[in-house]
Amino acid sequence: MPDAAVFLRTEDADDRLWRLARLSRADLLQAVAAAVVAVGGCTANDPPTARGYDAWRMAVRRLREVLMPQGWERDDTGNFSTVMNRLAGVRIAVVNTDGNTGNPHAYPTNRSRKGALADRASEINQRILPFPEWDETEPEGASLPGIATWYLCVYVEGERVRAELSLPTKVQGGFFADWQERIILVGSNGDWSIADAPHLGDDDGPVFEVAVTRK
Repeated sequence: MPDAAVFLRTEDADDRLWRLARLSRADLLQAVAAAVVAVGGCTANDPPTARGYDAWRMAVRRLREVLMPQGWERDDTGNFSTVMNRLAGVRIAVVNTDGNTGNPHAYPTNRSRKGALADRASEINQRILPFPEWDETEPEGASLPGIATWYLCVYVEGERVRAELSLPTKVQGGFFADWQERIILVGSNGDWSIADAPHLGDDDGPVFEVAVTRK
């Protein structure tokens, strides 16, 4: 399998996001900011899993709040929570990933094991991509065939925040093992930080003013 295509430069990443599904970096960073705020709201008295769950939950919610007014739709097929653009053939899930997130020289992977739904989603991705060696038989019970499942990968550790929108093509033992494309949103080179200031919106929940700035 070829190495993943990595869109690292801001202009390249922004162009790829737009061509993929009329996406903008600012919209995706709203969801990243929601994850950051959720993690920041946890204390030592929360259960150990609270940080990861709250970050995932709030990022999914904010991603839907931002994209659904633009024609995307909420999808929870098989309890696999995504936001989907049928016209573009794309849906986006959120995943907490490790310190390789945003690093163009290393592949990120998920912090917790993915289940059968993620396995099937990655197999569907393989069949959408132009690789002649893939078996054309669709996995039994696979949801939404023909829709490529991209992942908003988010890493939050202390003051470090990294994020990318990426397309996996292989899951082994419940963990992402290979990627086709990676669109870097917040890189791992240490030059960037994400600033967020939540405030109440009008009718659609919290709004996050997001700025990506050099340290």
